[in-house]
Amino acid sequence: MVIFFSVLYGLVVGSFLTVVVDRVPRGASIVKPGSACGSCGLRLGVVDLVPVFSWLALRGRCRKCRTSIGIEPLVLEVSCALLFALMAVHFGQEWHVIPFCLWAAGLLALAWIDLHTQRLPREIIHVTGAVVAPLLAVAALVEGEPVRIVTMLIGAAIAFAVMGLIYLASRKSMGDGDVRLAPLLGAALGWLNPGLAPVGLFFGFVTGAIVGLVLMLAGRAGRKTAVPFGPFLVLGSLLAIVWGQDYIDLILAR
Repeated sequence: MVIFFSVLYGLVVGSFLTVVVDRVPRGASIVKPGSACGSCGLRLGVVDLVPVFSWLALRGRCRKCRTSIGIEPLVLEVSCALLFALMAVHFGQEWHVIPFCLWAAGLLALAWIDLHTQRLPREIIHVTGAVVAPLLAVAALVEGEPVRIVTMLIGAAIAFAVMGLIYLASRKSMGDGDVRLAPLLGAALGWLNPGLAPVGLFFGFVTGAIVGLVLMLAGRAGRKTAVPFGPFLVLGSLLAIVWGQDYIDLILAR
């Protein structure tokens, strides 16, 4: 039942994210005006905005002018639902599943925007942090583990320090948005275990290196091709949520 409701809420939040990833990079309000077809201007109603089902029923086209709206809204909604399901499966009915779901949603929006614009809007980073951090603190108190508030701050500091040093060592060839993103990643990972913060970054660098190598071998990128790194940091952090502790245990067992 927890997974079912997580998927349901994930679809709803994913639908909202379609507005966020479209408007925030343009500096537009995510509240006004209401959603409308970019081609004919039709104001979208309830029948147009039911996550996934509206897209399938309308076959990915505007109800009025039949212009294609692309597959991106469907992908974003389904991706958010899957992330919520992942958090529900991993954390179960614990209180902290809620902030971790919202954390994953914020990261999804950031990764999506970075892939399309090579930007990590600070507005989304700040809002996600402002929502998730207090909720994680409340979860720590409700679950009787207030020390997690401290470990959350330690994780954020570790991630910021590591990415800051890499940023300076790279002579600022890395975007400063990745440095701003780091504390958001480290805070959530640190809430679980401060050691997960560097592990998440490590996983991000490894996945980024693998994808970069594949693109170079396929002739799709060169050594100087700019590749957005935010999505890999996000992916690495999500991998750390699931397998990071196992990786730490494996290293310590040697």
